[in-house]
Amino acid sequence: MSYKSTHTALAWSDARTAAIYFDRVIPVNIPDTYRRDASDPIYYEVLQAILPEPLLSKSSKIGIADPVTKYVSSFVLTFPEVMGITSLEGGETLEERERRNTPSLLNAFSTLVDSSGVNDIALYGVDLTAGDSADSSDPCLLLSNLNLVDTSKLTWRQIIELRKDKDSVERLRNLRRTVYKDYTGKSEAYISDDIESRIAEYEETTKLWSFPLQKGALEIAMTGDALTAVGAAIALALFGAPIAAVAAAGGAIAIGKGALAIANRRREIELERKKNPMAYLVKLKHLSGVSSDD
Repeated sequence: MSYKSTHTALAWSDARTAAIYFDRVIPVNIPDTYRRDASDPIYYEVLQAILPEPLLSKSSKIGIADPVTKYVSSFVLTFPEVMGITSLEGGETLEERERRNTPSLLNAFSTLVDSSGVNDIALYGVDLTAGDSADSSDPCLLLSNLNLVDTSKLTWRQIIELRKDKDSVERLRNLRRTVYKDYTGKSEAYISDDIESRIAEYEETTKLWSFPLQKGALEIAMTGDALTAVGAAIALALFGAPIAAVAAAGGAIAIGKGALAIANRRREIELERKKNPMAYLVKLKHLSGVSSDD
């Protein structure tokens, strides 16, 4: 398994999945970047967020360099159906248009890749190898192929915000280092099962908002001088619980050392969220509506 500090993918399909694991993505299938609804960004905003730096342009009104614009135009001319066009002038069929424009599309694609300035590009979305061994895989490529997260439930807006978040970026890098260190030479089946197990363990460890854990922490504070429910509310707030949970705490609770213990416990959980290599995947699952973790 190879490892690099930065990872770029040439995504033949499913640019969303490539974008959650790779630092930079060159999408071959331009419709992958199109918006699904009004809440999603325009395609060129997506491209600004995922393309390698040489393919961006501050002087362009839409922020992308000329080779990208030409490739997008050539793609639409070759496959007009992506714009909802079902019939062409002059009796030309869609198949005839595709054959006629494919050579220019390939030239535009070649120029696009050359202009990216990236020499080491992982190919995502096309199977070029046989067998289930992950030994020769890029960590990002391996993660992409495991289908751990249903990216069809993620919007481009969510993905772009995730890529902007410094903590999420560091979590991704931590995850990639772990994949490289722990899974080199292992089969994809083993890696998938082990990651799912580690995700479940992580979620169990960091269930910050479930009442059983809140109650356990509050029991630490139930010794010493008792305070009023106002004090209980302060203790609960330290742990992040809603004030309504005060009523479930069973009466007055002491603060002091107990409150400090609660605050320390919360810091431990936050540290676990930052350092644990599964934290990034759990966040993705949460965004897609699968996980309960924050």
